[in-house]
Amino acid sequence: MTSPGSRILLLLQVVGVVVALSAGAPPAVPRAFAQAPEGRAGDERERTFVEGLRREDPAEADRYLALRDARNQAVDEVQKAQQRYAAAGPELRSLFARELRDAQRQYAQRSLALLDFLDARERRALARYQEEIGRINRILEERGRSRAELEKMLRE
Repeated sequence: MTSPGSRILLLLQVVGVVVALSAGAPPAVPRAFAQAPEGRAGDERERTFVEGLRREDPAEADRYLALRDARNQAVDEVQKAQQRYAAAGPELRSLFARELRDAQRQYAQRSLALLDFLDARERRALARYQEEIGRINRILEERGRSRAELEKMLRE
């Protein structure tokens, strides 16, 4: 699983892309999406995450992998479009600008789909944790009442 800090960084990067798209500027693909985070350590974390998903729900793991692969494909398309745009030279760039913007939009859409998947999963986990916290609080309250009764017996 990703840490809350890396999720926030990811969200900020996506927001940066969306803001840049709305301003009409051709943003670069955030480096975090263009390459695996922290090399082998990032690969290992993702593999562990996927294995955990697969144990919980194989269909959910497949959905995550499809969303991740689609996002990675969009990253590749943006990078190719950026290379064509840069290689065209100033006088021909306008011919490649639409292709670049379309690739960036596709990247943003696929990245948002992946974020939506992760957010929904985290919300479900949060609901389970809140239920468990409620259950534990009820047990603690019950033990508190039992403790009070037992202490009362000792005083009498």
